[in-house]
Amino acid sequence: MMHRKKILIVEDDKAISELMDLTLSDEGYETERAFNGSDAISAFKKTPAQLVVLDINLPDCSGLDVLRTFRKASVDVKAIIVTAHATVKLAVDSMKLGAYDFIEKPFTMEDFSAKVKGVFVQADSASIRDADRAALPIDKKFASLLRNSRKTESLIQKIQVASKGAVTVLLTGESGTGKEIAARYIHFRRQREKPFVAVNCGAIPENLLETELFGHEKGAFTGAVVRKIGKFELAGDGTIFLDEIGDLSPLMQVKLLRALQEHEVERVGGGMPIRIYAKFISATNRDLKQLVKEGRFREDLFYRLNVFPIELPPLRKRREDVPNLLNYFIETRIEPSRHVEFTKRALEKLIQWDWPGNLRELENLAERALLFAGERDLIKEDDIDALQNFASTTSPDSAQSLGDAEKQVLESAIQRFKGNVSEACRFLKISRDTFYRKAKKHTIRLPR
Repeated sequence: MMHRKKILIVEDDKAISELMDLTLSDEGYETERAFNGSDAISAFKKTPAQLVVLDINLPDCSGLDVLRTFRKASVDVKAIIVTAHATVKLAVDSMKLGAYDFIEKPFTMEDFSAKVKGVFVQADSASIRDADRAALPIDKKFASLLRNSRKTESLIQKIQVASKGAVTVLLTGESGTGKEIAARYIHFRRQREKPFVAVNCGAIPENLLETELFGHEKGAFTGAVVRKIGKFELAGDGTIFLDEIGDLSPLMQVKLLRALQEHEVERVGGGMPIRIYAKFISATNRDLKQLVKEGRFREDLFYRLNVFPIELPPLRKRREDVPNLLNYFIETRIEPSRHVEFTKRALEKLIQWDWPGNLRELENLAERALLFAGERDLIKEDDIDALQNFASTTSPDSAQSLGDAEKQVLESAIQRFKGNVSEACRFLKISRDTFYRKAKKHTIRLPR
């Protein structure tokens, strides 16, 4: 039996709330309404929704405070922020708390419906894409990302050594350098058939992290209606990977230290120790030694983690790998059936970039480059220039309104694709109907 997607509408204007409710109900969604923050939190605790439509100005509190509470209860909750006074700062704050989108008052129900549909389409697409990427052969994936360049030979050797035993490994390096891929490679070289359990410590609220890692017993706290098995137990005799380990709170540092020292954990609300056997790999983009000096990270835990340290180099220190990595991302992760080449001058420009986002930024650029190229199978220097110009013109100024920023993005896309609406829509990942509605809203003149 297929369950309908549930949406919680939090809006104090009863007329708007009812209109939203009728619109969404007619489209097959299950809905529930709340008119203030307190009622919204109570409703969400009873039956969590997949999406929350949340007015920013509620009678008893700010919508952002409500969203913070929702995030603590459910890491995956999605939200559309409703506001009459949109600013880029508000967008940034709400996005950090997990909001997928925003909508400004006054708005039509057509626009509202499109926003809701877009959230679910985006979430479903991301899930499918992540699953497809995770299914790639791990050995091929990691080897392709490193390419055995001279600067990464020692890195490969360290990783091969780390994969031979149960030694605790600490992966360091800037964001986007491939730390989780390295962790998976270590695991699969050693025990491919065993579980690999990954936890992003920075993405889980502190009050939920303990039960996420160690589990809890039924009745341990309000809402614990069933026993939950923690990630350490789920890993069994495989591998547990804790990413963003530098974000742990002091209390969680103590509890993790005990788990590593004693090789056992206790579920929240339980009194029996549970033996753990998993290989332990952690990762961080922060300088743990500096955090220790500042008193923000336990020195004893640092030494427990730092038994076998491996640093992954940033892309700017292995620029010679850029051409091979571009081909890898295009051929195995973006459009496997498409053969695309870069001119010598285009590659030279890319090799000269600093790549602050590392591999993640390079993959993003490869995807955009294909969209800019359209049906062409050759990406030229001016395509790279256009990518640079687009990136610089679509960074909204903090003083802009969201509407101004949105208009700027639309105009930049139209200019780049010389009025080709289809290509602009592909790049922006929106429908033609949405594009034309937004163009009309911002009085953007389109080429005939």
